[in-house]
Amino acid sequence: MQVAPIPKNESIRLKNLLSYRILDTKREKHFDDLAELIAHVSNCQYALITFIDQKRQWFKSTRQIQISESARDISFCAHTIIQDGVMVIKDTKKDKRFFDNPFVTEGYKISFYAGAPIISAAGFKIGTVCALDKKPKDVFTSKQKNALKIIARQVTTLVELGVKNKLVSEQKDAIVAEAQKIAQQTLTGHDEEKVFIANELHENFAQTLAATNLYLDFAEHSKGTGTVFIKQGKSYITQIIKDIKALSKSMLPSTYENADYLEFIQEMLNEYGFQHNIKISFRHHGKLDCYTANIGLCLFRVIQYQLKIAKNCKAKRITIKINTGDGIHLEITDDGKIDPADLERIQLLNHIETRIGIQKGTTNVGYDKNQLNLLDVVIPLQNK
Repeated sequence: MQVAPIPKNESIRLKNLLSYRILDTKREKHFDDLAELIAHVSNCQYALITFIDQKRQWFKSTRQIQISESARDISFCAHTIIQDGVMVIKDTKKDKRFFDNPFVTEGYKISFYAGAPIISAAGFKIGTVCALDKKPKDVFTSKQKNALKIIARQVTTLVELGVKNKLVSEQKDAIVAEAQKIAQQTLTGHDEEKVFIANELHENFAQTLAATNLYLDFAEHSKGTGTVFIKQGKSYITQIIKDIKALSKSMLPSTYENADYLEFIQEMLNEYGFQHNIKISFRHHGKLDCYTANIGLCLFRVIQYQLKIAKNCKAKRITIKINTGDGIHLEITDDGKIDPADLERIQLLNHIETRIGIQKGTTNVGYDKNQLNLLDVVIPLQNK
Protein backbone atom coordinates (compact mmCIF):
# COMPACT_ATOMS: atom_id res chain seq x y z
CA MET A 1 0.00 0.00 0.00
CA GLN A 2 1.29 3.45 -0.89
CA VAL A 3 0.45 6.52 1.18
CA ALA A 4 -0.48 9.54 -0.95
CA PRO A 5 2.12 12.34 -0.91
CA ILE A 6 1.17 15.61 0.83
CA PRO A 7 0.32 18.46 -1.61
CA LYS A 8 2.88 21.27 -1.77
CA ASN A 9 0.23 23.82 -0.81
CA GLU A 10 -1.05 21.69 2.10
CA SER A 11 -1.01 24.38 4.82
CA ILE A 12 -2.95 26.84 2.69
CA ARG A 13 -5.26 24.07 1.45
CA LEU A 14 -6.11 23.12 5.04
CA LYS A 15 -6.79 26.76 5.99
CA ASN A 16 -9.11 27.04 3.00
CA LEU A 17 -10.92 23.84 4.00
CA LEU A 18 -11.32 24.95 7.62
CA SER A 19 -12.67 28.33 6.53
CA TYR A 20 -15.82 26.58 5.29
CA ARG A 21 -16.56 25.17 8.77
CA ILE A 22 -18.08 22.08 7.19
CA LEU A 23 -16.11 19.37 9.01
CA ASP A 24 -18.19 17.35 11.51
CA THR A 25 -21.45 19.06 10.50
CA LYS A 26 -24.73 17.15 10.37
CA ARG A 27 -26.04 15.26 7.38
CA GLU A 28 -27.92 17.43 4.87
CA LYS A 29 -30.42 16.33 2.25
CA HIS A 30 -28.81 18.31 -0.58
CA PHE A 31 -25.55 16.43 -0.12
CA ASP A 32 -27.31 13.08 0.39
CA ASP A 33 -29.18 13.60 -2.89
CA LEU A 34 -25.88 14.18 -4.67
CA ALA A 35 -24.43 11.01 -3.14
CA GLU A 36 -27.38 9.07 -4.54
CA LEU A 37 -26.77 10.68 -7.92
CA ILE A 38 -23.08 9.70 -7.81
CA ALA A 39 -24.00 6.06 -7.27
CA HIS A 40 -26.63 6.20 -10.01
CA VAL A 41 -24.49 7.73 -12.78
CA SER A 42 -21.54 5.52 -11.88
CA ASN A 43 -23.63 2.36 -11.52
CA CYS A 44 -21.92 1.65 -8.20
CA GLN A 45 -23.07 0.29 -4.86
CA TYR A 46 -21.29 2.90 -2.73
CA ALA A 47 -20.84 6.66 -2.95
CA LEU A 48 -19.09 9.28 -0.82
CA ILE A 49 -18.74 13.04 -0.54
CA THR A 50 -15.53 13.55 1.41
CA PHE A 51 -13.31 16.30 2.76
CA ILE A 52 -9.62 15.65 3.39
CA ASP A 53 -8.44 17.00 6.75
CA GLN A 54 -4.86 16.91 8.07
CA LYS A 55 -4.98 13.28 9.26
CA ARG A 56 -8.37 12.01 8.24
CA GLN A 57 -10.89 11.75 5.46
CA TRP A 58 -14.27 12.92 6.75
CA PHE A 59 -17.53 11.94 5.03
CA LYS A 60 -20.15 14.63 4.63
CA SER A 61 -22.50 12.20 2.92
CA THR A 62 -22.46 8.46 2.22
CA ARG A 63 -24.44 5.83 0.37
CA GLN A 64 -24.50 2.37 1.99
CA ILE A 65 -21.37 3.15 4.01
CA GLN A 66 -21.91 3.37 7.76
CA ILE A 67 -18.66 4.95 8.98
CA SER A 68 -18.20 8.76 9.11
CA GLU A 69 -14.46 8.99 8.52
CA SER A 70 -11.25 7.07 7.89
CA ALA A 71 -7.52 7.64 8.30
CA ARG A 72 -6.03 9.79 5.54
CA ASP A 73 -3.06 7.46 4.97
CA ILE A 74 -5.35 4.62 3.80
CA SER A 75 -7.65 6.91 1.82
CA PHE A 76 -8.22 6.50 -1.94
CA CYS A 77 -9.31 10.14 -2.07
CA ALA A 78 -5.98 11.38 -0.69
CA HIS A 79 -4.52 10.26 -4.02
CA THR A 80 -7.33 11.94 -5.98
CA ILE A 81 -6.58 15.43 -4.64
CA ILE A 82 -2.94 15.34 -5.81
CA GLN A 83 -3.86 14.94 -9.46
CA ASP A 84 -6.01 16.71 -12.03
CA GLY A 85 -9.19 15.23 -13.41
CA VAL A 86 -11.01 12.08 -12.39
CA MET A 87 -9.03 9.21 -10.87
CA VAL A 88 -10.33 5.78 -11.91
CA ILE A 89 -9.11 2.44 -10.50
CA LYS A 90 -10.83 -0.32 -12.44
CA ASP A 91 -9.48 -3.14 -10.22
CA THR A 92 -7.90 -2.22 -6.88
CA LYS A 93 -6.42 -5.69 -6.43
CA LYS A 94 -4.23 -5.08 -9.48
CA ASP A 95 -3.06 -1.61 -8.41
CA LYS A 96 0.18 -1.51 -6.41
CA ARG A 97 -1.08 1.49 -4.45
CA PHE A 98 -4.19 -0.22 -3.11
CA PHE A 99 -4.01 -4.02 -3.43
CA ASP A 100 -3.27 -4.44 0.31
CA ASN A 101 -5.42 -1.51 1.50
CA PRO A 102 -7.68 -2.58 4.42
CA PHE A 103 -10.74 -1.29 2.52
CA VAL A 104 -9.79 -3.74 -0.25
CA THR A 105 -8.79 -6.77 1.77
CA GLU A 106 -11.51 -6.61 4.40
CA GLY A 107 -14.64 -4.67 5.44
CA TYR A 108 -16.28 -3.21 2.34
CA LYS A 109 -13.76 -5.02 0.07
CA ILE A 110 -13.61 -2.26 -2.52
CA SER A 111 -12.59 -3.39 -6.00
CA PHE A 112 -13.52 -0.30 -8.05
CA TYR A 113 -13.02 3.39 -7.37
CA ALA A 114 -13.71 6.57 -9.34
CA GLY A 115 -13.26 10.01 -7.77
CA ALA A 116 -13.29 13.67 -8.83
CA PRO A 117 -11.77 16.43 -6.68
CA ILE A 118 -13.93 19.07 -5.04
CA ILE A 119 -12.21 22.32 -5.97
CA SER A 120 -12.95 25.36 -3.83
CA ALA A 121 -13.64 28.81 -5.23
CA ALA A 122 -10.06 29.69 -4.32
CA GLY A 123 -8.76 26.77 -6.41
CA PHE A 124 -7.80 24.30 -3.66
CA LYS A 125 -8.71 20.60 -3.75
CA ILE A 126 -10.44 20.20 -0.42
CA GLY A 127 -12.22 16.88 -0.95
CA THR A 128 -13.75 14.47 -3.44
CA VAL A 129 -16.93 12.96 -4.79
CA CYS A 130 -16.35 9.26 -5.41
CA ALA A 131 -18.09 6.05 -6.43
CA LEU A 132 -17.01 2.61 -5.19
CA ASP A 133 -18.05 -0.97 -5.86
CA LYS A 134 -17.25 -4.49 -4.74
CA LYS A 135 -16.82 -5.60 -8.32
CA PRO A 136 -14.13 -4.43 -10.74
CA LYS A 137 -15.25 -2.50 -13.83
CA ASP A 138 -13.65 -2.69 -17.24
CA VAL A 139 -15.31 0.49 -18.47
CA PHE A 140 -15.94 3.90 -16.93
CA THR A 141 -17.02 6.19 -19.73
CA SER A 142 -16.08 9.81 -20.39
CA LYS A 143 -19.72 10.75 -19.77
CA GLN A 144 -19.56 9.16 -16.32
CA LYS A 145 -16.30 10.99 -15.57
CA ASN A 146 -17.85 14.27 -16.70
CA ALA A 147 -20.89 13.57 -14.49
CA LEU A 148 -18.60 13.22 -11.46
CA LYS A 149 -16.93 16.56 -12.31
CA ILE A 150 -20.33 18.23 -12.58
CA ILE A 151 -21.43 16.80 -9.22
CA ALA A 152 -18.14 17.93 -7.65
CA ARG A 153 -18.84 21.47 -8.88
CA GLN A 154 -22.32 21.27 -7.36
CA VAL A 155 -20.78 20.31 -4.03
CA THR A 156 -18.51 23.36 -4.28
CA THR A 157 -21.58 25.51 -4.92
CA LEU A 158 -23.33 24.08 -1.85
CA VAL A 159 -20.26 24.61 0.33
CA GLU A 160 -19.84 28.22 -0.84
CA LEU A 161 -23.56 28.87 -0.35
CA GLY A 162 -23.30 27.47 3.17
CA VAL A 163 -20.59 29.99 4.03
CA LYS A 164 -22.66 32.86 2.65
CA ASN A 165 -25.74 31.69 4.56
CA LYS A 166 -23.75 31.47 7.79
CA LEU A 167 -22.37 34.95 7.22
CA VAL A 168 -25.84 36.35 6.53
CA SER A 169 -27.18 34.60 9.64
CA GLU A 170 -24.38 35.96 11.82
CA GLN A 171 -24.86 39.46 10.41
CA LYS A 172 -28.61 39.19 11.00
CA ASP A 173 -28.05 38.09 14.61
CA ALA A 174 -25.58 40.95 15.12
CA ILE A 175 -28.03 43.48 13.65
CA VAL A 176 -30.89 42.15 15.80
CA ALA A 177 -28.69 42.28 18.92
CA GLU A 178 -27.61 45.85 18.14
CA ALA A 179 -31.20 46.87 17.43
CA GLN A 180 -32.29 45.39 20.77
CA LYS A 181 -29.45 47.23 22.51
CA ILE A 182 -30.41 50.54 20.92
CA ALA A 183 -34.09 49.94 21.69
CA GLN A 184 -33.25 49.24 25.32
CA GLN A 185 -31.08 52.34 25.52
CA THR A 186 -33.87 54.37 23.92
CA LEU A 187 -36.40 53.06 26.43
CA THR A 188 -33.98 53.80 29.26
CA GLY A 189 -33.46 57.30 27.88
CA HIS A 190 -37.22 57.82 27.65
CA ASP A 191 -37.68 56.62 31.24
CA GLU A 192 -34.94 58.96 32.44
CA GLU A 193 -36.51 61.84 30.54
CA LYS A 194 -39.89 61.07 32.15
CA VAL A 195 -38.28 61.08 35.60
CA PHE A 196 -36.55 64.37 34.79
CA ILE A 197 -39.81 65.97 33.62
CA ALA A 198 -41.72 64.64 36.63
CA ASN A 199 -39.03 66.00 38.94
CA GLU A 200 -39.15 69.42 37.25
CA LEU A 201 -42.94 69.50 37.50
CA HIS A 202 -42.86 68.57 41.17
CA GLU A 203 -39.78 70.39 42.44
CA ASN A 204 -40.03 73.58 40.40
CA PHE A 205 -43.44 74.18 38.88
CA ALA A 206 -45.69 72.74 41.60
CA GLN A 207 -43.78 74.37 44.45
CA THR A 208 -43.52 77.72 42.64
CA LEU A 209 -47.25 77.68 41.82
CA ALA A 210 -48.07 76.78 45.42
CA ALA A 211 -45.96 79.70 46.65
CA THR A 212 -47.62 82.02 44.11
CA ASN A 213 -51.06 80.89 45.25
CA LEU A 214 -50.09 81.50 48.87
CA TYR A 215 -48.93 85.08 48.17
CA LEU A 216 -52.10 85.82 46.21
CA ASP A 217 -54.14 84.60 49.19
CA PHE A 218 -52.15 86.94 51.42
CA ALA A 219 -52.79 89.79 48.99
CA GLU A 220 -56.50 89.03 48.91
CA HIS A 221 -56.87 89.09 52.70
CA SER A 222 -54.36 91.80 53.58
CA LYS A 223 -55.14 95.43 54.06
CA GLY A 224 -52.59 97.90 52.78
CA THR A 225 -49.81 95.35 52.19
CA GLY A 226 -51.45 93.47 49.29
CA THR A 227 -49.23 95.17 46.71
CA VAL A 228 -46.10 93.58 48.23
CA PHE A 229 -47.62 90.08 48.03
CA ILE A 230 -48.79 90.66 44.45
CA LYS A 231 -45.27 91.73 43.41
CA GLN A 232 -43.83 88.62 45.00
CA GLY A 233 -46.41 86.43 43.27
CA LYS A 234 -45.57 88.13 39.97
CA SER A 235 -41.87 87.35 40.44
CA TYR A 236 -42.76 83.68 40.99
CA ILE A 237 -44.86 83.66 37.81
CA THR A 238 -41.90 85.16 35.92
CA GLN A 239 -39.67 82.42 37.29
CA ILE A 240 -42.05 79.64 36.31
CA ILE A 241 -42.21 81.02 32.77
CA LYS A 242 -38.42 80.74 32.63
CA ASP A 243 -38.57 77.20 34.02
CA ILE A 244 -41.13 76.14 31.43
CA LYS A 245 -39.01 77.65 28.68
CA ALA A 246 -35.93 75.78 29.95
CA LEU A 247 -37.88 72.50 30.16
CA SER A 248 -39.25 72.93 26.65
CA LYS A 249 -35.72 73.44 25.35
CA SER A 250 -34.57 70.27 27.11
CA MET A 251 -37.40 68.42 25.26
CA LEU A 252 -36.18 69.87 21.96
CA PRO A 253 -37.87 68.18 18.95
CA SER A 254 -35.72 66.65 16.20
CA THR A 255 -37.30 68.84 13.52
CA TYR A 256 -35.98 72.22 14.67
CA GLU A 257 -34.38 74.54 12.15
CA ASN A 258 -30.63 74.13 11.64
CA ALA A 259 -29.93 77.84 12.17
CA ASP A 260 -31.45 77.75 15.69
CA TYR A 261 -29.36 75.06 17.32
CA LEU A 262 -26.67 77.43 18.67
CA GLU A 263 -29.35 79.62 20.19
CA PHE A 264 -30.97 76.59 21.83
CA ILE A 265 -27.64 75.42 23.22
CA GLN A 266 -26.72 78.88 24.49
CA GLU A 267 -30.10 79.35 26.18
CA MET A 268 -29.84 75.92 27.79
CA LEU A 269 -26.35 76.73 29.09
CA ASN A 270 -27.47 80.10 30.47
CA GLU A 271 -30.39 78.54 32.34
CA TYR A 272 -28.37 75.56 33.57
CA GLY A 273 -25.51 77.70 34.82
CA PHE A 274 -27.91 80.07 36.60
CA GLN A 275 -29.95 77.29 38.25
CA HIS A 276 -26.93 75.30 39.48
CA ASN A 277 -24.48 78.14 40.12
CA ILE A 278 -21.97 76.85 37.55
CA LYS A 279 -19.88 79.13 35.36
CA ILE A 280 -20.24 77.88 31.78
CA SER A 281 -18.36 79.31 28.78
CA PHE A 282 -19.31 78.36 25.21
CA ARG A 283 -17.50 79.09 21.93
CA HIS A 284 -18.17 77.99 18.35
CA HIS A 285 -15.91 78.41 15.30
CA GLY A 286 -16.72 77.48 11.74
CA LYS A 287 -19.57 77.42 9.25
CA LEU A 288 -23.13 76.57 10.23
CA ASP A 289 -24.66 75.61 6.88
CA CYS A 290 -23.26 72.06 6.95
CA TYR A 291 -25.28 70.94 9.98
CA THR A 292 -28.27 68.63 9.68
CA ALA A 293 -31.11 68.58 12.18
CA ASN A 294 -29.93 65.19 13.43
CA ILE A 295 -26.42 66.47 14.11
CA GLY A 296 -27.76 69.59 15.84
CA LEU A 297 -29.99 67.51 18.11
CA CYS A 298 -27.13 65.09 18.75
CA LEU A 299 -24.86 67.94 19.92
CA PHE A 300 -27.63 69.38 22.08
CA ARG A 301 -28.24 66.04 23.82
CA VAL A 302 -24.53 65.25 24.27
CA ILE A 303 -23.94 68.64 25.89
CA GLN A 304 -27.04 68.16 28.04
CA TYR A 305 -25.83 64.74 29.26
CA GLN A 306 -22.31 66.05 29.95
CA LEU A 307 -23.69 69.00 31.93
CA LYS A 308 -25.50 66.56 34.20
CA ILE A 309 -22.31 64.52 34.65
CA ALA A 310 -20.36 67.68 35.51
CA LYS A 311 -23.02 68.82 37.99
CA ASN A 312 -23.02 65.42 39.71
CA CYS A 313 -19.20 65.75 39.98
CA LYS A 314 -19.76 69.12 41.73
CA ALA A 315 -18.06 71.06 38.93
CA LYS A 316 -17.95 74.86 39.27
CA ARG A 317 -16.52 75.67 35.83
CA ILE A 318 -17.41 74.11 32.47
CA THR A 319 -15.90 75.05 29.11
CA ILE A 320 -17.54 73.98 25.84
CA LYS A 321 -15.89 74.42 22.43
CA ILE A 322 -17.25 73.44 19.02
CA ASN A 323 -15.06 73.72 15.93
CA THR A 324 -16.50 72.98 12.49
CA GLY A 325 -14.25 72.20 9.53
CA ASP A 326 -13.96 68.88 7.74
CA GLY A 327 -15.83 67.52 10.73
CA ILE A 328 -17.35 68.68 13.99
CA HIS A 329 -15.06 68.71 17.03
CA LEU A 330 -16.82 69.09 20.38
CA GLU A 331 -14.68 69.49 23.49
CA ILE A 332 -16.10 69.81 27.01
CA THR A 333 -13.95 70.25 30.10
CA ASP A 334 -14.92 70.70 33.76
CA ASP A 335 -13.24 70.90 37.17
CA GLY A 336 -15.42 68.32 38.90
CA LYS A 337 -14.27 65.32 40.95
CA ILE A 338 -15.16 62.04 39.25
CA ASP A 339 -16.44 59.07 41.23
CA PRO A 340 -15.53 55.94 39.17
CA ALA A 341 -18.40 54.06 40.83
CA ASP A 342 -21.03 56.61 39.76
CA LEU A 343 -23.48 54.44 37.82
CA GLU A 344 -25.43 57.43 36.50
CA ARG A 345 -22.24 58.84 34.95
CA ILE A 346 -21.52 55.50 33.25
CA GLN A 347 -25.07 55.36 31.92
CA LEU A 348 -24.95 58.94 30.61
CA LEU A 349 -21.60 58.26 28.90
CA ASN A 350 -23.19 55.21 27.24
CA HIS A 351 -25.96 57.45 25.94
CA ILE A 352 -23.36 59.86 24.56
CA GLU A 353 -21.42 57.08 22.83
CA THR A 354 -24.62 55.68 21.32
CA ARG A 355 -25.69 59.04 19.89
CA ILE A 356 -22.21 59.79 18.52
CA GLY A 357 -21.96 56.26 17.12
CA ILE A 358 -25.19 56.77 15.17
CA GLN A 359 -23.51 59.78 13.54
CA LYS A 360 -20.44 57.58 12.71
CA GLY A 361 -18.38 59.65 15.15
CA THR A 362 -15.89 58.89 17.92
CA THR A 363 -15.96 59.60 21.65
CA ASN A 364 -13.01 59.87 24.03
CA VAL A 365 -13.17 60.46 27.78
CA GLY A 366 -10.13 61.45 29.83
CA TYR A 367 -8.22 64.50 31.06
CA ASP A 368 -6.80 67.56 29.31
CA LYS A 369 -3.30 69.00 29.82
CA ASN A 370 -4.53 70.84 32.93
CA GLN A 371 -5.95 67.61 34.40
CA LEU A 372 -9.53 68.80 33.90
CA ASN A 373 -12.18 66.22 33.03
CA LEU A 374 -12.42 66.01 29.25
CA LEU A 375 -15.07 64.78 26.82
CA ASP A 376 -13.74 64.86 23.25
CA VAL A 377 -16.13 64.12 20.38
CA VAL A 378 -15.55 64.10 16.63
CA ILE A 379 -18.39 63.78 14.08
CA PRO A 380 -17.54 63.47 10.35
CA LEU A 381 -19.48 65.61 7.90
CA GLN A 382 -20.76 63.86 4.78
CA ASN A 383 -21.87 66.97 2.90
CA LYS A 384 -19.45 69.88 3.27
